[in-house]
Amino acid sequence: MTAGIAAITVAGSDDELRQLASWLRSEDELRDRVRLAERAVSGDAAGDAVVVMVSSRSVGTLCRSLFGWLRKGRGDERVRLKLKRSGAVEELDVDCGSGSDVDTVLASVRGFLDQD
Repeated sequence: MTAGIAAITVAGSDDELRQLASWLRSEDELRDRVRLAERAVSGDAAGDAVVVMVSSRSVGTLCRSLFGWLRKGRGDERVRLKLKRSGAVEELDVDCGSGSDVDTVLASVRGFLDQD
């Protein structure tokens, strides 16, 4: 089973991130794997993110729950999902929004996690 770390950022307030973290923690499979963290991009602080430890098994729950949160009155809110596979230097960067297709995003994320 492949593992990784997902960092989710939201174009909006810190309150949106807290709401998303709480939403994701309501999933039994994710509950103890979700935290809020300040993230850094190229050495510069780039705001806060919801960080989730994922595996090839739990990533489906993460994607479905994330899109459920987007559909729940978030309008056209943009969310960025960055995924880093354990032991790898590559990252997957996916823009998500209410108009994005959860199955397409999930297939990309699973494909990335399952790479050798």
